[in-house]
Amino acid sequence: MIERRPDYYTQFHCLGGVCPDTCCRDWSVVPDEAALADYATAPSPLRERIAQNLVTDEDGDICFRLDGGGMCALLTPDGLCPIQRDWGEEHLCAHCAAYPRFIEEYGCLTEFSLAVSCPEAARLLLEAPRFALTEMDDGKADPPFDGVDPDLLAGLEYSRAQVLALLGGGGGLWNKFRSILTYAEALQGCIDRGEYGKMTDCTPTLTLPEDNPQRQASAVWLLNALANLDPLRPDWLTLLKDRAQQLSLLSRAKYTALCVDYARANPECERQFTNLACYFVFRHWHKAVNDDMLYGRAAFVCAAVAALYHLALFQSGEEITLWSRFSREVEHDENNLDEVVWALSGPGRSSLVSLF
Repeated sequence: MIERRPDYYTQFHCLGGVCPDTCCRDWSVVPDEAALADYATAPSPLRERIAQNLVTDEDGDICFRLDGGGMCALLTPDGLCPIQRDWGEEHLCAHCAAYPRFIEEYGCLTEFSLAVSCPEAARLLLEAPRFALTEMDDGKADPPFDGVDPDLLAGLEYSRAQVLALLGGGGGLWNKFRSILTYAEALQGCIDRGEYGKMTDCTPTLTLPEDNPQRQASAVWLLNALANLDPLRPDWLTLLKDRAQQLSLLSRAKYTALCVDYARANPECERQFTNLACYFVFRHWHKAVNDDMLYGRAAFVCAAVAALYHLALFQSGEEITLWSRFSREVEHDENNLDEVVWALSGPGRSSLVSLF
């Protein structure tokens, strides 16, 4: 079996109470059965406090109650979880103990990642010299899980490696995205025809840069489209709509100047957004093995980075906050993510392509 993870994975350490945006917010955490049994043995008065803040949600699951501000009701004023602080990290439920670590398993392949919804994980990604993977192979030829087509998985493995190599090479990021979308379209054709073995015959080709007068208008469309999703926090939609309006009011000359000024203020932006694109590719590309929707996921990668770039044009220096918020609002919301993937596979396809 092969195991892969970003090379900065082991550098992660939770910031605890000094985290700028706690993970104990917005999400209703459902403890596993082992954790619920463990909570019954907690020392008093923590045991009573836990019991008072466990509720049953609309799906019938027992979860931690959120207060009026969307915070876990257990959270202390110092921003810490009393289960961890007063009882020990080993008593956290599986979900809380794992976050922001995510694991994807395919039987023959296990991949670990750090979700950029966590500001510290986002910082590690942003500051990494480049996005690189470490790999371990125990030499055992484990078959894929039932339901995972080995030929499709092999095609995804090959094509993702090609895309990561493209992103890691020279050339402008927008041109790379245009090439990725063209490549993904060819790959999707192979998948739709069931010709998984022919995916290795497709090759991404980096095209020459060209002026794109539609980029600004397409970015406005993208931000407004994202503002139609269901938000965790209303201020996210306000931010998207405000930035879309600001972009729409700029002349082409002022838009160009804004991009130039941003690159001058943040000379590392190309590396940073390339790292972000690689993260999205690593985390989402192989999920097409479940539903065959590779083009939509490739389009999501390009759309996510393009949206965050255009938000950062107005908030230089706040990239970590923006990455984290986007991940929480879109990447972690299954309904929102599916809606974006579907939209970019169909009606929104041409609007996204015009960005690049």
